[in-house]
Amino acid sequence: MSMTPPATNKSKPVNGQVLGGLWSEKGLNKNLVVKIRTVIEGNNEGGQGNQTYDVDTSKPSVESIFEDGEFTIESQYSTPFESSNPEGRMPNLMGMIQSGQISAAYFSLFAAVNDSTGLATAGAEAGAAVANATGMSDSVRGVLSDAESKLQGLSGRSNFTKLNSRQIFTSSNSVRITGSLIFQAWEDAKAEVEDPLQQLQRWASATELSSQSLIVGGLKDGFSESMFPSIIPPLVQVEYGGKTYSPMVIESVSAPITAPMNKNGDRIAVKVQVTLLSLTAWDAQNIINMRR
Repeated sequence: MSMTPPATNKSKPVNGQVLGGLWSEKGLNKNLVVKIRTVIEGNNEGGQGNQTYDVDTSKPSVESIFEDGEFTIESQYSTPFESSNPEGRMPNLMGMIQSGQISAAYFSLFAAVNDSTGLATAGAEAGAAVANATGMSDSVRGVLSDAESKLQGLSGRSNFTKLNSRQIFTSSNSVRITGSLIFQAWEDAKAEVEDPLQQLQRWASATELSSQSLIVGGLKDGFSESMFPSIIPPLVQVEYGGKTYSPMVIESVSAPITAPMNKNGDRIAVKVQVTLLSLTAWDAQNIINMRR
């Protein structure tokens, strides 16, 4: 009897320090506490799409109350068939037909025959003479008249249809998690507010940015590392409400610098705005894996 291997993103004991974790100790429902931990990308030798992301148990984790949390999935669609109709190729002509301007211009022309100046009448008579000279038959005149009546019937109609407005899937954005983390001191403002906030800010920042030029770095460390001398921010996972979102990157962390403080300058209570993005775009299987 085969057994399903456990999911790699399930909660694991953390050897590192838990920052801001007194909410659970005070008896709050664990599903109301958000946990943010760093993860390590592994199994690269397995090929693309087979990487694993396990919790780095040697690093601290951050726990907090999560408020106004939002999980956003956004995809892009386009309507490429809009330009395949006559409206896209001859917009002015199609617009005149739909609005009735062509019919109005037609009637205006023939109404001008009664112009007191006689200029329009002379022009109309000249046109009639040309028609007779060229042998324009009554059947041709009938065709033109019929065409004019059909154009008049198109006024107020459009060539926009369900077919040429069909949406075509083009791409998906990374899923986005936004919300507010509540840090509040029960006993020690530094340990319960400042330390977890600083840890989040560190995860949102590059681990290390090189201060040397590529040439100097190449002479010291070799040109292979000098081309990529800096270290990017770590990947994280978010656990909340029985779901695990992994791997994620922290896009932004915003916290007020003016807040109630103790005598040491440690803030007593802070509401932190945080935004996280998935490392890649997600498909339906990623949504299923959130509860594993």
